[in-house]
Amino acid sequence: MKTIGKKLIRVTVMAIVLLMTGILAMADNTQVILIGDAAKEERGVQKERMDGIPLPEETRQLVIVAGSGMDSSLVDVSYLKRNENGVWKEEFCVPGFCGYYGMTDDKKEGDRRTPTGMYSFVSVFGILPDPGSRMAYRQVEDGDFWVDDSNSRYYNQLVNAREVVPEWNSAEELIRIEPSYHYVLALDYNTAERVPGKGSAIFLHGTDPRKTWTEGCIAIPEEQVKLLVQELDSTARIVIQPKNR
Repeated sequence: MKTIGKKLIRVTVMAIVLLMTGILAMADNTQVILIGDAAKEERGVQKERMDGIPLPEETRQLVIVAGSGMDSSLVDVSYLKRNENGVWKEEFCVPGFCGYYGMTDDKKEGDRRTPTGMYSFVSVFGILPDPGSRMAYRQVEDGDFWVDDSNSRYYNQLVNAREVVPEWNSAEELIRIEPSYHYVLALDYNTAERVPGKGSAIFLHGTDPRKTWTEGCIAIPEEQVKLLVQELDSTARIVIQPKNR
């Protein structure tokens, strides 16, 4: 393990600080330990303040999506955990992808952008069997769809065509989206209010070797998605923001 003495960083009260390879938000005097790629001197430790989004007190796990810019599909994704002493430690930092046209503060259905902000995870599912998820896991089957038709009563929901009347004109047939949907964590973006046209199916899932972008989700290597499925609990949060915000 690399020397970490120089990597202790203090952050301000109730602010989310975006590092060049990761972002943290916690109370004043909280220590942050970076390891692996994020600790390399040549990548720097430049701090840029985000919009002061508060992190819930109970949160012990944080996923950081740091975009290369609002109009770029390239991101760095970090996973951090807080121990019993209040110290945050980075578990990994990997390159990934967001929407084809980058990020947006005003998500619209079909705009091919990823919504910025802080979210929780509302469900976990995948084509492959449960790898030991801490949250309820659903192995998808034939007939499982995630509806993205704004005019459907099932907009932004996972439903099975054998259990409901399939009255939608557009939906993702989950079992066919391989390998990206081997493991998936669904964000709580527009899942409660389900405002028509505001955007749907915002997931953290595996990368597709044929793509360097998504339709609005976050994609990282499957190994890291699987780890998150195994470790994240209901208090975990994900923050999405460009580095230069």
